[in-house]
Amino acid sequence: MNILRRYASLINVIHRIVDVAILLIITWLVKKFYGQPELMRVLAIYGSLLLAIIFSLFNVYKSWRSISLLNQIKLLVFAWISVLLIFNILVLLLSTKEQLAVLWPFCLFRNKEFLLWSLFVFLGITAVRIAARLSLAFFRKRGYNQRNAVIVGAGEGGRKLAQFLHIKTWMGIKVLGFFDDRLSKGEEIKVSSDAPETVFGSVDECSEFCMSKGIDMVFIALPMRAENKINKIVWDLGTKGVDVFLVPDLFTLGIQKSKIRQIGELYLLDFNLFPAWKRLFDILFSLAVIVFTFPVWLTIVVFIKMEDNGPIFYKHRRVMDSGKGFSCLKFRTMHVDADQRLHDLLEKDPALREEWERTYKLKDDPRITRVGSFLRKTSLDELPQFINVLSGRMSVVGARPVVPEELEKYYKDTTLIYCSTKPGITGPWQAGKRSDIEDYKERVELDRRYILNCSLWLDIQIIFKTIWSILRGNGAY
Repeated sequence: MNILRRYASLINVIHRIVDVAILLIITWLVKKFYGQPELMRVLAIYGSLLLAIIFSLFNVYKSWRSISLLNQIKLLVFAWISVLLIFNILVLLLSTKEQLAVLWPFCLFRNKEFLLWSLFVFLGITAVRIAARLSLAFFRKRGYNQRNAVIVGAGEGGRKLAQFLHIKTWMGIKVLGFFDDRLSKGEEIKVSSDAPETVFGSVDECSEFCMSKGIDMVFIALPMRAENKINKIVWDLGTKGVDVFLVPDLFTLGIQKSKIRQIGELYLLDFNLFPAWKRLFDILFSLAVIVFTFPVWLTIVVFIKMEDNGPIFYKHRRVMDSGKGFSCLKFRTMHVDADQRLHDLLEKDPALREEWERTYKLKDDPRITRVGSFLRKTSLDELPQFINVLSGRMSVVGARPVVPEELEKYYKDTTLIYCSTKPGITGPWQAGKRSDIEDYKERVELDRRYILNCSLWLDIQIIFKTIWSILRGNGAY
């Protein structure tokens, strides 16, 4: 039963229509029971338009085989919040001076009808997805809407893939067996607690088997050096209606996460791990922070100037994605001649030199001004970094911004992972012990784990943990 596969494009269109229909129905119901016809008319028109655009931008309608229900709901939450935020920003931008005085700063979020509309629309489109997923799971457990697959290569990558597909039954992909040159035909490979998978033959026998047995999907888990065998399978099956997927041998590169990118007619393996949703989140979050903290900025500027009349900002060279350098902005917290003072201190005191070379920080740093000490303890010196975020050089949440010497000395095998995304204003290091982490290997491992497991919910958790750490004054100096 491959009806869903045969009519995938039509189903995708219907799904979009259903989402808009739910929005319009909820709008009509809110209007009927709570009034405000003018507001509801605007929500019906512009809400539908923004929903269609933003949901498409965030790939809400991509194949359900590739995303779990939990991750789908997470994606839906972020996409819907983006719709609401952009709608309110547009309302503020298009308001007259008199309207702005009433709406600022929370806009329609103070309106009960708008909040009810937002909640019910989200619940409606979420309920439809949950019902559809449960229906699919029901049919797939009974053998319907299944894709039969084989794995070429029974090494570590192939076996891990088989275990993954066996556990993720909601994907509806049934692995029938393996093809491998190093194992005998008929040999059994135990990848789960159920019946073991069978080796159907050598790699060269794969194409004929797939065509005769009506296999839907072939996963190639061979090392890259077997390019001739890979090419033959791709050419033999990729033109015969069989979906062929290459499982890259990423373990040899020290990185197990990547995505496919199309440049013209070329499909490339992209090691830039910065997710598409992150950029929109960074822009919206940074704009909100800058707008709401602008009076704080002005106060800080006045106090910095009053103390020594020196520069307001401090620029330091840090490493961004792809290993390029950029000027990281902060409010200046040190004396104007801080670099010379540091040089003199390290020359005179071996213990300080050892501390600096170990952590690139000094716990009792005599270079810090009185205003700077307060700014560091409260992390207010970090505020100008939101300008770096808006310019695309940093992210709100990410790995620690490091200097080139740190990258070369400490990251080593993790350098490729670090340079595959943008550094962050905060991150797992800031949300935890902050500057109290003295073991640099622990810092590197925190960065590596974050980059490989980045998600919207993880970012939100880190932001709240960071705020809590700042309020408690943990490890800031």
